[in-house]
Amino acid sequence: MTSKFGSTLLQYDRVSSTNDLASELAASGADEGTCVLAREQTAGRGRQGRSWSSPAGEGLYLSLILKPEIKVAWSSVITLAGAVAVAETLRFPFGLPTDIKWPNDVLVSGRKLCGILVESAIEGERLDYAVMGIGVNLGQASFPGEIADTATSLLIETGRSIPAEVFIVPLLERLEYWYRTATTNPDRVIVRWEELSSYARGCPVRIESIDGAIEGITDGLAASGALIVEIANGEKREIVSGDVRIRALGAQG
Repeated sequence: MTSKFGSTLLQYDRVSSTNDLASELAASGADEGTCVLAREQTAGRGRQGRSWSSPAGEGLYLSLILKPEIKVAWSSVITLAGAVAVAETLRFPFGLPTDIKWPNDVLVSGRKLCGILVESAIEGERLDYAVMGIGVNLGQASFPGEIADTATSLLIETGRSIPAEVFIVPLLERLEYWYRTATTNPDRVIVRWEELSSYARGCPVRIESIDGAIEGITDGLAASGALIVEIANGEKREIVSGDVRIRALGAQG
């Protein structure tokens, strides 16, 4: 499909998690670019320990094995590159006006259409390998109650049902391009992410993490991929993890 990504494509009807399977393959020496694709996940997961709804035949559920020669501190830029690739795929071949919520939730009409989870194996300061899991809602006509108001799909937004094997072709091309860019010219990924995200600058946010919650106004991304937030006293903080929510000015929530 591309020069490397997807050259080894392993397809399954049903797995617990494509990330788990790809991690096992990576630990056993599988090549970079190996792609695990499933029609259904029984235990798909997203960021912050959340589950990812993965009904059979209604989404794209894939994981890619990556072996970048970069320091661990810079690995978050690869996550941003994944979000850029998905957002561009939805925009150009399929005409959807996408947005990105930091770091890697791809939204359409304010609702989540794609989630990305990157999990890494680390040795010292070196990244041994990473697995990028991507879930894209393609054919769902509706969602279960707990995410009914926050999720959407390509079918809901366009009226078109796109098979996973069709969507994956332009996606892998963009994933490979932006991944290579992340490892050779990470600043370009930062710039493109900011261009595609309404959250990047001037957005009032509340960020909740294991260290507590802070509120402020976004001021772009740091070179490392961290989200810069200016809090009430004018101090600027770099956020490396947490759950971002838009808030009304002067209000919490």
